[in-house]
Amino acid sequence: MATRLRDRMIAEMEVRGLKEGTKSQYLDSMEKFVEFHKRPPVKLAVEDIKAYQLHLLKEKELAPNSINKELSGIRFFYRYVLGRHWYTDALPRVKTSRKMPAVLSEEEVASMIDSVHKVMWKAVIMTLYSSGIRHRELRNLKIQDIDSKRMCIHIRDGKGGKDRQALLSPITLKCLRTYWRLCRVHNPVKSDWLFMPTKNSHSGELKKKFSHTAIGYILRKAGQLAGIKKKSIRTYSVTRLPSI
Repeated sequence: MATRLRDRMIAEMEVRGLKEGTKSQYLDSMEKFVEFHKRPPVKLAVEDIKAYQLHLLKEKELAPNSINKELSGIRFFYRYVLGRHWYTDALPRVKTSRKMPAVLSEEEVASMIDSVHKVMWKAVIMTLYSSGIRHRELRNLKIQDIDSKRMCIHIRDGKGGKDRQALLSPITLKCLRTYWRLCRVHNPVKSDWLFMPTKNSHSGELKKKFSHTAIGYILRKAGQLAGIKKKSIRTYSVTRLPSI
């Protein structure tokens, strides 16, 4: 995609306050779309987008949700950068099936917590499952967001850009204090983030914030150690947690 059009797309996304992850995804979708046709996007029509959609569906064999994500960036470009709003109405979304997620029981969550020995891992799992916060929200938690006086967790810029409060259970607070005492008090690397990984596996340098893959890795490993066979370990709040 030409630099001029790319800059216009970035400007349109910024003026609408889209998050960095969304902006990166939309730009990547357009780059792949243009590379597929090897023609300027101004010369591509609705039928060209449908052909690309079929390519993703039949040849790439992407899941419906993944295809719809790719189309979102393309829709945005033609609607707001080129002003071709009729493209949006002419492009069908891939139908997705709605399945009930495999929710973990309280016993399974307790088993995951008991199966791991790293205090930080226990703190991550307890915070997620006792409060029901999302992975991104946990990554963005800062030290001051843990309110032990009011027994709540302050979620900043959550889903929809809204702030809210989540439950802070006494046993989770106890685990967080243990994590702080053992992993953070004497750590030479200081950070405002609540959870800070020990090192970056790619460069060996210390990071100040969890990556999105780190939480997934912790949950997968904990699930394996606990012998949980469910395909996806989802985060939903539970009311009772084991002591540590």
